[in-house]
Amino acid sequence: MFVICCWQVIIMQATFDVYYDRIHEIELYYKAIQQLYDTQNKFEEKYEFHSDDFLKMLKSNALLMIYNLVESSIMGGILEIYDELRSNGYAYKDVRKEIQDIWFSFKFNQVYDKSAHYNSYRDKAIEIINCILNGETIVLDRKATDISGNLDAEKIRQICKQHGITYTIDAECKGGIVLEDVKNKRNELAHGTTSFVECGRNYSIEDLIKIKDQTIKYLNCILDGMKQYYDAKKYLYMSSVV
Repeated sequence: MFVICCWQVIIMQATFDVYYDRIHEIELYYKAIQQLYDTQNKFEEKYEFHSDDFLKMLKSNALLMIYNLVESSIMGGILEIYDELRSNGYAYKDVRKEIQDIWFSFKFNQVYDKSAHYNSYRDKAIEIINCILNGETIVLDRKATDISGNLDAEKIRQICKQHGITYTIDAECKGGIVLEDVKNKRNELAHGTTSFVECGRNYSIEDLIKIKDQTIKYLNCILDGMKQYYDAKKYLYMSSVV
């Protein structure tokens, strides 16, 4: 079983609570699959859940659970940062340029449409200007994250860069390369282009364990970077220029 390293003080409590709960679910699921494989040939009477096809389906579902861990962890961390901005009443002038750019795009996209009338753009521009001039609180939600079933290591790097979040990746993670395969298989299964049996036959239990361990190590590094960003209030203007 992969050992989770805990931080002495966890500030982003909600994010880490969900993260550890999801890892516990995955570890339990892996243990169940392993036990089914171990007992597959031990019973004189065979059951449906000992069939090769069913076990392949279970392996495919493991990849869905891993992707769920990735998306919930990254989304949760970003949203908790957004909640901190809102709850502290930080305005446009208070936050670093990356957050300013995210907020501006978020506000502009609320009206962006090919059929939108000139007046719609004008009204939104006036709203944005007034928000800045009046020092209104920055409010962002999940629509500002651009996270929607497409998370791999490259996308996570983009999200962190967009927010000014820095991190150090463990060499054993190999840059998070396994996340691309997890994302692709998740999308294939979700869109029906690959069946659960077809997907599962391509992975051994050992393959899945390696994917799980590398994913958790990678997420530990990213979440540690988010935590440092959150703790040090690096989302603020002065922290970005120190």
